[in-house]
Amino acid sequence: MWRVLVVMDPTTWASMPRQKQEYDEATDTLIRQSTVNQMDLCGYRTMLSTNSGYLEPVSEPMVFGTALHYMVAENIAGVPSLELLSTMDEWVEGILIEEYDWSLDQVPNVRDFFSELSSAFTMWKSVVQPSLPESPPPVIEQEMFLPLGEGERGTIILKGTPDAVYEDYIVDWKTSGRAWKESKAHHSIQVDAYMALVKQNLGVSVRDFVFWVYNRRGREWVAIPTSRKVADINASLTRLLDYGRMLEAGNFFATPTSDTFGDVKRGWYCSAKYCGAWNVCPTKYLNDDIDEKEKAVRSW
Repeated sequence: MWRVLVVMDPTTWASMPRQKQEYDEATDTLIRQSTVNQMDLCGYRTMLSTNSGYLEPVSEPMVFGTALHYMVAENIAGVPSLELLSTMDEWVEGILIEEYDWSLDQVPNVRDFFSELSSAFTMWKSVVQPSLPESPPPVIEQEMFLPLGEGERGTIILKGTPDAVYEDYIVDWKTSGRAWKESKAHHSIQVDAYMALVKQNLGVSVRDFVFWVYNRRGREWVAIPTSRKVADINASLTRLLDYGRMLEAGNFFATPTSDTFGDVKRGWYCSAKYCGAWNVCPTKYLNDDIDEKEKAVRSW
């Protein structure tokens, strides 16, 4: 008896929505846009992230961004501002425990942290919220999936969670230590990924996107709009599929240097401070003044 093998063509904008399928952990591979960004820095770190000895990252900027993101999403969903502000210690502690394996007692200068968080949220209420459509977005932080194509063992599936999807555009909230350049938004693969996820899961063709970025240094919210052509999205879907296949195959390259053209200067990310794989990485050794014997520790 002959077995008919059906091979799925790579996903394009025109081919969506694809037939939905359940994620099979045993055979399928999930790819996120954030994983692509990490692999671009150093794919070997991505591989080591599943090994014993890898230190899951925790830092004040990461937690600040997560907490501010939570306040905005909850407020849009209908939770009163006063409730969010008055119970900050409770839900921030929950975020620290659940997402970072940390505690509020381990946070230095908690009062300053809460003060800046409250200020950023209050500014969002006065500056950003009035610019948004009056009706709440039909979708807030909905987890979405999109089959991209076949790998060696199973399907490569894109996973993402858009912050807010309005009728004509998608919004994403960001925090940053300094002002964003517009080019960062125009080249972000997150935009293409979320547009594709929205079309697949909601049946809506949205090709406009707005990053609302809170600049902590300037203490201001700035809107950075961007858009995509269909060709741009298709190119990004191909890239995401390729990275998913590399992830499935375990093909990871170590890139401790930021320049592949002969400049062996160590990248900023290859250090005990920034790399969770530092203690278990065999490719960190370079002929420079960095002490590779230094032990990395999880710290705020």
